[in-house]
Amino acid sequence: MFLDVTKRRNPALIQAGMSLHQNGEIPPNTYIIDVDALKMNTRLLEEKASAYGMELYFMSKQLGRLPKIAEVIKQSGIKKAVAVDFDEGKLLADNGIPIGNIGHLVQPGKHQWEEVLSWKPEVVTIFSYERAVQLAKAAAFAGVDQDIILKVMDENDNIYRAQEGGIPLRDLEETIDRIQDLSHVTIVGITSFPNLQLAPDKSKMIPTNNLTTLLRAKKTLEQKGITIKQINGPSGTSSETIPFLAAQGVTHGEPGHALTGTTPLHAFKDLPEEPAIIYVSEVSHTYKGNFQVIAGGYYGRSNMGGCLVGHDPATILKQQTTVQEHSPESIDYYGTIDAPSSFTIDIGDTAIFSFRTQIFVTRAHVALVQGIQSGEPKLLHLERKW
Repeated sequence: MFLDVTKRRNPALIQAGMSLHQNGEIPPNTYIIDVDALKMNTRLLEEKASAYGMELYFMSKQLGRLPKIAEVIKQSGIKKAVAVDFDEGKLLADNGIPIGNIGHLVQPGKHQWEEVLSWKPEVVTIFSYERAVQLAKAAAFAGVDQDIILKVMDENDNIYRAQEGGIPLRDLEETIDRIQDLSHVTIVGITSFPNLQLAPDKSKMIPTNNLTTLLRAKKTLEQKGITIKQINGPSGTSSETIPFLAAQGVTHGEPGHALTGTTPLHAFKDLPEEPAIIYVSEVSHTYKGNFQVIAGGYYGRSNMGGCLVGHDPATILKQQTTVQEHSPESIDYYGTIDAPSSFTIDIGDTAIFSFRTQIFVTRAHVALVQGIQSGEPKLLHLERKW
């Protein structure tokens, strides 16, 4: 999905990935993060958000939710993280990363609220009155008051499978009244996801019905006399979309793929953020005339568009072949690439991909590499998946 744009805009990342694999510094099945590009992208996002009066929480799950990556992002300008589940929140908080938002997409379990509160999150996203009661009891026990934002939804909203949930718009007033009777929790805003999607012509991001629901919910909160601190509008947050979101009244964004220049729009339009991630593996063997690549880092929604193969940095950028995407029902022990007609593939060659990923659900290793942009790549850290 991002191979051509990465080859054009950050060829040094591809060459560095091949060299690090060929000299044995990284194993097959490794994602490489260009730390210099990651820092630059983070600064761009923060500067754009500041110019439009928005605040950002960074998303780290797609990068493996590694504390070392989170620290790089924090030091580059976006200070707080959004944790999509308890495990991510604990991993980041235990390593000194401030939590801006937790509870969206996954609500903590009923016995986990006390520890969540110990991290002092800026807000907690709540899907229901029942979860608000659990949080309120934990907050009372801990002797703290916690700001919460409500996830809202409507019948025509775009909600991805396995991410369903939230307070129906028709029930919002009643739910607000019930939560306001609780002590130690205060409603300060609302959220929904996804608020943007790629336009059919792939030229821009356009609003989903979720954004309409979000703004309708805002009016409900205002009518209830609630002081609104946060209108949280995640999905596709980038330097391109921040001005539009701010104009709609969104106060908080949660960039994830924009940090590595890999939102859907980045595949079709050159945005300020540069591509900063590739997947590096190795040609294992042949099978029925094609080649099998050591896998483990594939992702069902990757939309892979091709693979660069070789062992020479002088030619790797010119040696591209096509990919056969496997069914998500299959475990990705191997990936299949087609035998090219214009060059030769050797067993042990480096195979480089650039596609949409969620590293935290894969078996892939993660390598942080600095100095790529100055021509002196250096492996800073290799996070092994075992």
